[in-house]
Amino acid sequence: MRVVSLLLVATIALMLWLSVLWASPINFSFQTYDGKRYNLSDFRGRYVLVNLFSSYCPPCMVELKVLERLNKTCSDRGLQIISLMIDREGAVLLPRIVRSRGLTYPVGLATQEVLRNFSDFSITPTTYLLDPNGNRIEKFVGYKSYDEFIRTLTRFVKCN
Repeated sequence: MRVVSLLLVATIALMLWLSVLWASPINFSFQTYDGKRYNLSDFRGRYVLVNLFSSYCPPCMVELKVLERLNKTCSDRGLQIISLMIDREGAVLLPRIVRSRGLTYPVGLATQEVLRNFSDFSITPTTYLLDPNGNRIEKFVGYKSYDEFIRTLTRFVKCN
């Protein structure tokens, strides 16, 4: 009986911790590859897709083109896309990655502040959907196609 009570208390504590993690508005600053500075709060009032990728990840490179297509389809309907590269070694490649994929949304390097805000991040690509107040509402792990993103996004943003 005592073990069951301890498990119940531990489960409730974990649920509370997860609800704080998922319900707390996220905020961080970042700089794009071309030197522009942003704060996530600059995009309040919009749904935000925060994509974490790496230069050495082939699925990430394909997904960046998917995100650009989403940007063209959804940016005027309340969606903001941000891609942040996690590998500092690849920073010199970032301008070439952006140009070769024709990316027109903010792309920069992930900072420690970004990684603290997404502490459950483990593999690239991983993309988080934030509501207009900066709260996490979805997490996409691994490569997602345009149609997979649209299926989820249309619950929040009418972009197709």
